[in-house]
Parts: sequence; C-alpha cells; structure tokens
Amino acid sequence: MKQSAEELELVKKYAEMPLLLDVIEEDKKRISESNVILKRELSFYLSALQDRVTADIYDLKKALREHDIKIIEQKRTEDNLFISYSIRGYQHKMNPLMSRVRTDVLVMLADYMRIDLTKT
Repeated sequence: MKQSAEELELVKKYAEMPLLLDVIEEDKKRISESNVILKRELSFYLSALQDRVTADIYDLKKALREHDIKIIEQKRTEDNLFISYSIRGYQHKMNPLMSRVRTDVLVMLADYMRIDLTKT
C-alpha cells in the first residue's frame, strides 16, 4: 500500500520530536551550570518551548490515530534512527541517517523559536 507524503511526514515528525525535547533539555542543563546572567529567563523560555513541543506531540499522536498509523518500534543508534510502523495495517520501515535527523531537529527548533534560517 502506498503511503502519502503527509503520512510519511507524520511518522518522521513523531520520531524526531522527542529528540527535539532532548536537545532543549540538554541546553537547559548547560545553561543552569553556566554563569550566564540571564540564566533564569533562558531556562524559563526553554521550558515554555518544551511545553509547546509536548502539546504538539499530543496533537501529532491524535493525527496518527486519525490516519490509522501505529508506531511499532523506534530505535536510535549513533548513525541511524530506525522506525517500524504500520499504516492501515500495512507494515513499513523508515531508516533516516542521524545527520539528517539532527538537521531536521535544528530546523524544527528554529521554527519554534521563530528564527528565519534563510537570513543567516
């Protein structure tokens, strides 16, 4: 069964968004351990970003259910992200390179922060 581009994007985003939360959490830890003057404000901002991402993950799970998409297994290695999923009962696999996933996560982060990457 052929998958639509929208369905593939839903699966990909579902696999990448937890990585985005990990990136934000790591940055919060680094900021809390630093001597940055705006430590409290930056931490608050990153917590607000985490809340927005978490809400979007909830909406994404709802969209997956509406499209009858089930994530069977997710595994992260140093080089790849392995995703096994089914769409309307047909099983599929996705295996993006981590270098691509990292780029996608950083682009998502820029979107959440409302940063235009085309101007840099």
